[in-house]
Amino acid sequence: MNRAEPVSEFSALKPRVFLMRLELPFPPRELSPNARVHWRVRAKATAEYREACGWAAKTAIQQAAGMVFPLTPPVEAEVTFIVPDRRRRDLVDNLLASLKPVWDGFVDAGLLVDDRAEMLSLSKAEVQVGVVYKEGNGWSAVVTSMVSIMLRSVKEES
Repeated sequence: MNRAEPVSEFSALKPRVFLMRLELPFPPRELSPNARVHWRVRAKATAEYREACGWAAKTAIQQAAGMVFPLTPPVEAEVTFIVPDRRRRDLVDNLLASLKPVWDGFVDAGLLVDDRAEMLSLSKAEVQVGVVYKEGNGWSAVVTSMVSIMLRSVKEES
């Protein structure tokens, strides 16, 4: 379609929404911008985490039926950090900054076209305490930490 065409012609397009949820391991401590580690230690942690996230994305791609990859930009991401306790965490400066290897791993796996701002946006980010359940006479908590990412892509078809 041409940009000069009237808006009424766009009504023939039907949007298809693709949703994909991935659960990933929590980013290593070395990836925090506040971590005081040697550059080689940070580089090794980055490479390992990027590869792990890429394999998680490849597995999700294989299990997804009826979806076309890479996801059509723009892609919106909702990120939930699930933590084992109620300690304060700096969401914007530390947790989100440590996710750069995740987006790179998704691009490497063919899940995303690119992780530039025009193609990937963050619509929601939050920190949640892990599930607490009652066991016997006391309370027990799930102590595993993880990152849950929901990707949303809208593709308009005629």
